[in-house]
Amino acid sequence: MKQLPRNIRYVCPRCGAVYSIEEYEESHFCRNCGSFLRRTYATNQLTRKTEKNGKTELVERFFPYSSFRPFQRKAIDFAFNIIKNGEIGLLSSPCGTGKSISVLTAFFMARELDDSVGRLLALTRTRNQLEIYCRELKRIKERSNVNFVASVFKSKKDMCPYVREDARFKDLNYRDFLQYCKDLKNGTFEKTCEYYDETYSGWKPSWHTYNVVKKIKEIGPLLPDEVYEISRDEGLCPYEVTKILARYADIIVGNYNYILVDSVRKSILGRAGIKVKGVNCIFDEAHSLPYYAAGILSDELSSTSIRRAIREVETFNLDDYGFLEALYEVMVELGKRVYESFGVDVEHVVNAETLLYPLLERLKTNADRLSEIVSELSELGEVVRYKRAEAGKSPISYLSRCATFLSDWFSLKGSSYARYVKVELDKNKRRHVRVGIRCLDPALAASVINKLRSAILMSGTLWHTDYYIDVLGINRNRCENITLPSPFPSENRLILVDKSVTTKFEKRSEIQWKMIADHVQKIIKQVNGRVAVYFPSYEIMREVAKNANFDSPLLVEERKTKIIDVLRFLKSNRGCVVFGVARGKISEGV
Repeated sequence: MKQLPRNIRYVCPRCGAVYSIEEYEESHFCRNCGSFLRRTYATNQLTRKTEKNGKTELVERFFPYSSFRPFQRKAIDFAFNIIKNGEIGLLSSPCGTGKSISVLTAFFMARELDDSVGRLLALTRTRNQLEIYCRELKRIKERSNVNFVASVFKSKKDMCPYVREDARFKDLNYRDFLQYCKDLKNGTFEKTCEYYDETYSGWKPSWHTYNVVKKIKEIGPLLPDEVYEISRDEGLCPYEVTKILARYADIIVGNYNYILVDSVRKSILGRAGIKVKGVNCIFDEAHSLPYYAAGILSDELSSTSIRRAIREVETFNLDDYGFLEALYEVMVELGKRVYESFGVDVEHVVNAETLLYPLLERLKTNADRLSEIVSELSELGEVVRYKRAEAGKSPISYLSRCATFLSDWFSLKGSSYARYVKVELDKNKRRHVRVGIRCLDPALAASVINKLRSAILMSGTLWHTDYYIDVLGINRNRCENITLPSPFPSENRLILVDKSVTTKFEKRSEIQWKMIADHVQKIIKQVNGRVAVYFPSYEIMREVAKNANFDSPLLVEERKTKIIDVLRFLKSNRGCVVFGVARGKISEGV
């Protein structure tokens, strides 16, 4: 019998577990995850040296820049090992250290050594971060001449030609847009989407689409706007073209929803034939992941939306059984009690019955009938969309919005959800009531991370790794983490705390806003160049901006502000001020 070398080991390609020859003979499969084991050899000093030299050659091949930033090689090595071994890595590395290109380089290195590594899914929270990855991929292709296909997603609304070309759709919220898109494809409005119809022949992509996708594969990677221009000029749906391109993609770039939201994951990955267990995933700016994951399963409804739903019922002569008027009265009464006890902007926790019982009493009905009414309102909401679209108006339905929210309010159970009532003041100091459902367990959405082949969560502030592992429900046995020091001299960083002003709710006043504005103005006068100022909310930012008077040009972030507009503003003004909101679109990936 042939003697096997003593340094043979068997390694799980998914979780990295190592087994001896004897253990392999007992079972050829990993005890942890069931993957088929692969033969490898325990490295001695010589093979380690060879491996190190080989890794250096790979870094030099795929890294597109002539020099490395401090600690960047460590980030590349860490990401390479995570992807190669099928682990979950938490990388905390300060802004400006080149994390994006580091993990992309690591992926190409791992893929070069093992073609079974699978695909890469790079996920970001904001749209401007998507373009960073696309530009880095372009540089890698130019430098290394490696062949790969990348599919870079913006939202379906951002890539819709109707939205860009028809003013009716500009202010359409995303939920209403998705419903309109679905209805248009199904022919609900007695016409169909010409772009979608041209993209598909029956349920398959048309030959025209295949030819366009082939062209994009050859000249890519392309920015989403570049794919948009090509697709629209060919009469195709840019978003559907991007989805079809994903079938062939080695790298897919999108937002967190592509993994965290079940329906989106099935639509993008499932239809492309991509299995989650074969995907390596990067979560950029991962410090916001718990907040984002919980937000996916949270929702709010305002008294303003209910008033608009009532107007829809009146305008289109619909019968809502008096439900909306009763709902509005109950919310106003709840808001009055919360305002008297807690003031504004305080989320007062309630239970589902706080809304349910007063509604049943006012409508003189039971819970089963109430559920039927909510379902009927949802159907009436679609009637509203149709009639508005028929009249040449945006296909918004506040009636449908109310029905969707209330269905969740009455159906979601368990300690993972909290319900609340709060009162807000608008800019005219008028009170508005909001009822909300808040998910308290981010793991409900984020635990899918454990199903990935490998994952890297990275941020400039991912300091307390145990917190992220626990709150996201990540398998601790698969986790590795590294915290890299800042490459910038500590003396370059000045941190000052001004205790003479505050944004605490009970101390908010016109006097406080004027003081904050005055202090900000004095600080900015001492700075030669561009200054960014971040606030805890849009409301506070607007109040301070109203009381500020700068010599330099000022840009105040709005919810509709585009990154490209901010960049143009900064490039055209050497000395200027930007007001933004923490967790807003211009606060991360800057």
